[in-house]
Amino acid sequence: MEVLYIIALLFLATASYAIAKHFKLKKLSLERGDANICEYARSFDYRVVDTKIMREVWNEVQQNLGNPNGKQFPIKADDLLEGTYNIDPDDLDEIYWKVADRLGIDTRSPEENPLFNKVTSVRNLVMFLHHQPKKVHHA
Repeated sequence: MEVLYIIALLFLATASYAIAKHFKLKKLSLERGDANICEYARSFDYRVVDTKIMREVWNEVQQNLGNPNGKQFPIKADDLLEGTYNIDPDDLDEIYWKVADRLGIDTRSPEENPLFNKVTSVRNLVMFLHHQPKKVHHA
């Protein structure tokens, strides 16, 4: 019987966490207004940083966050992935792999990247992907 109480308590805690995360994102979304990819893109030096990476990270983070306010979430480059969005490391890895795969970015030897183990924000993720080499295609 105690096991059932523990399971019910864990379920209740998980559900409460998910609800709190949803309302936190909904409130932040309302405060920021409409999503604006142009504002997001201007926060990078787009003459240096690959704009395709910026867009794909935007798209993947959007998809991960969903639409807590019935519209796209207004992502900011300096938002913390875990602190602002509660994106856990597994979800961050998934975002990384999807973007890298879509854009032909080599994912081998990430420890050689200057931002290895330093990806805490959307900007860091864009820059981490930017510093990874492109895959070499052999004919």
